[in-house]
Amino acid sequence: MDNFYIAFAVYLNLIFVAAKLWDKIGWSWFWVMTPLIVLTVIGAVAATGQAAKKKELRGNLIQNLQSLREMVENSKSRSGDKH
Repeated sequence: MDNFYIAFAVYLNLIFVAAKLWDKIGWSWFWVMTPLIVLTVIGAVAATGQAAKKKELRGNLIQNLQSLREMVENSKSRSGDKH
């Protein structure tokens, strides 16, 4: 996530908290904290997506290494049969 969006959400939340504490707005605390809640949810979704992608890439890498190992073993066995 871009630092701009994080900073924007934090500053907006600080403004909302200050306004709530000085009785300038009559919102519930849930609405006051919404910028940080939304930021947290977006961050959790992004982290979950990255973890799934990393797991998929790791699985593909392992599969490719196993295929490469089999190719090398087959090549060795074929070259051993010729000698």
